[in-house]
Amino acid sequence: MESYVFELPTDKGNIQATVEQAGDCYSVLLDGNFAGSMWQDEEKGMQWTTNDRELDPFMWEIAVHLNEAFSRKGFPSLLMGTYSEIVSTEWKTTETLEVNVKVDTDMEVFTTFLKDEVLNLVTFEEHLDLIVKKEGDAYFTIVGIN
Repeated sequence: MESYVFELPTDKGNIQATVEQAGDCYSVLLDGNFAGSMWQDEEKGMQWTTNDRELDPFMWEIAVHLNEAFSRKGFPSLLMGTYSEIVSTEWKTTETLEVNVKVDTDMEVFTTFLKDEVLNLVTFEEHLDLIVKKEGDAYFTIVGIN
């Protein structure tokens, strides 16, 4: 199951959205709580649709994130949704993305797995370096993409 994790702005600050694909629809959690489902309606030109009022204010922003998920810009959301070890990402330069993992993560195992599997997620051709490190730790490993 594909899932994407990203921040959504609200009047009270940012909330975390987790969007998981479940067949033709997507299940949406807002700050860990189920908010509803959304799907693309063929009769409305593939526009995103929901029957859940709680999702209505966020539909446009979520749709933008989903449309960018496989692009370079949306890659951090895809990484966080794919690997539960990742707690945050931050662009350092246009070609460098810092990836922070949980403190109890075995870095050797995780980075080896990431190097082997990350290319299955990439659909862009531009070069990108991932600086993978534990939260609060200076030690890091660079994983090059493309």
